[in-house]
Amino acid sequence: MPSVEERRKLYPFALVFFLILIAWGISPPGRFPTDSIVTVPEGSNLSTLAESLKKEGIIRSPFWFRTISIILRGERSMKAGQYYLDKPENTARIAWRIFSGNYLIENIKITIPEGFTVQKISAFFDDKFVFFDNDVFETLAPEGYLFPDTYFIPVTANATGTIKLLRDNFIRKIFPVMPEVEESGKSLEDIIIIASLIEGEANNQLDREMVSNVLWKRLKLGMPLQVDVDMKTYEFAGLPEVPINNPGLLSIQAAIHPTTTPYLYYLTGYDGKMHYAKTFNEHKTNIIKYLTN
Repeated sequence: MPSVEERRKLYPFALVFFLILIAWGISPPGRFPTDSIVTVPEGSNLSTLAESLKKEGIIRSPFWFRTISIILRGERSMKAGQYYLDKPENTARIAWRIFSGNYLIENIKITIPEGFTVQKISAFFDDKFVFFDNDVFETLAPEGYLFPDTYFIPVTANATGTIKLLRDNFIRKIFPVMPEVEESGKSLEDIIIIASLIEGEANNQLDREMVSNVLWKRLKLGMPLQVDVDMKTYEFAGLPEVPINNPGLLSIQAAIHPTTTPYLYYLTGYDGKMHYAKTFNEHKTNIIKYLTN
């Protein structure tokens, strides 16, 4: 049995060995998934998360991750979300990031103008959005119900999550005017279709409300809408099956509250102004006057 003096001589070696063991235990694994995303689910259990991180090659030791996490106030302080792993990091830093919400994910400012189509919105999501599938977005996104607005979107966004973001914003924006929609006696779907046509035709609120009146009137009379932004409306009477773009709130308001006018026709002249007519003969005169060089 070693003497007390011999045991004292062993202490420094034991301490060094212990420190080496800790350093190895918290160092990044050789298969650390650089340039990837790890998701911490809402309400994660610390032990389950530790095992998951080990399985994904992010940490070596669930024990040391749990130990460091407890020192950092335990699982109640963990911040759920997506964390970008741009380079190998040791267990202590991984734990610190999760407990401080240091996601390292860039947000990109995207402003969607009124009247943009799903395809035009999709074009905003270029190579910077590595998880975004443009084909999925263009297939699944509901035209007319993606609200034009300014968004700060993480580069980790995918197509379905972005659709939900824009769709949820549409619901928030439209909710306050739903009593007006119901009072109008028209369906929300028809109003959004009309609003999308208005968005493509008029550029100020007075004209939006006057164009709205003309379109609703022609619809009621069974006339083709004959809207230049959708040439198919020259071929049949009635509304298009779906909106032709994503209208803003002003066009939606105009669709709900048209200004009563005596007009049945309108055109946009080379002067950039709207010109209205009560009869087809007056409309033909306007065509000669405002659309002929």
